[in-house]
Amino acid sequence: MTPALTIASIGEPMIELARSPQGPLSYDRRYGGDTLNTAVYLARLLKPETARIHYVTRLGDDPLSDWMIKGFASEGIDCSLIARVKDRRPGLYIIDTDERGERSFSYWRSEAPARQLFEESDLVEQLSSADAIYTSGITLAILSEEGRERLIGLMHRLKSAGRIAAFDTNYRSRLWSDRNVAASWVRQAMAAATHVLPSSDDLDAIFTRAQKPEDWVDELARMGADEIVVKTGGGPVHTLQGSITLEKMDQPRDTTGAGDSFNAGYLAARISGVSVPESVTRAHALASRVIQYPGAVIARAAMADLMP
Repeated sequence: MTPALTIASIGEPMIELARSPQGPLSYDRRYGGDTLNTAVYLARLLKPETARIHYVTRLGDDPLSDWMIKGFASEGIDCSLIARVKDRRPGLYIIDTDERGERSFSYWRSEAPARQLFEESDLVEQLSSADAIYTSGITLAILSEEGRERLIGLMHRLKSAGRIAAFDTNYRSRLWSDRNVAASWVRQAMAAATHVLPSSDDLDAIFTRAQKPEDWVDELARMGADEIVVKTGGGPVHTLQGSITLEKMDQPRDTTGAGDSFNAGYLAARISGVSVPESVTRAHALASRVIQYPGAVIARAAMADLMP
């Protein structure tokens, strides 16, 4: 029997407060974070005998960190690579959504222990045997320069070994000291990645030039990526195999987690041997379902028909 693949999603989980249907001053407590959201959906989409999903981060020694880890484990995520840091607390963010389902965020994260990921080299060694890793521009942004170098070095290591190093730009300008700094690090991550899953909006913002979304594909290929999926917010998706037109939902309830779930749907399909066009279609189906519900991670029952 073929052993289960080891897939590690790397980043910062946060406590999420999202506007409650009960009223404008009421918020529901959940947890979220771009790479965490993707890890949850990967764990739901891939059977345990196919893949073991690890989440890699640092949390505190407080009850909220306990609650988060218990929740991750309940989704079938392996939490053995989550470091616990004495006297530290996880970050927090609040989501507000407008009448079109578009969201805005307020953050409290400057002291979150995830910022010290990869400041010690032993984590690279622990992850070097993984079959796949997934990370993002948000993870890059919160790390120290040494941490960024080690993460990108790990990506190169997996790529050289013929394994998967997947990367989504997820650009948040407020997390970077300067846009040029962000562009330099994102370019390095693109070169180290096997799979890149950016949005055209992110690429326009990072590299300060707007162009047709499909034109980014060749440019990203020149940066060194092997497999490219350029997202356009529910519109056509552009790949090395061509552009794929998708049905766009006109009135989403909450777009939080749309890209994260798309990435999980795409990677789960590709890991399962599905073609690029069909993987895009499956990814879009999941993202379209996610944006019909509040919050980044929807109830398992709401996506039961999309799971194996």
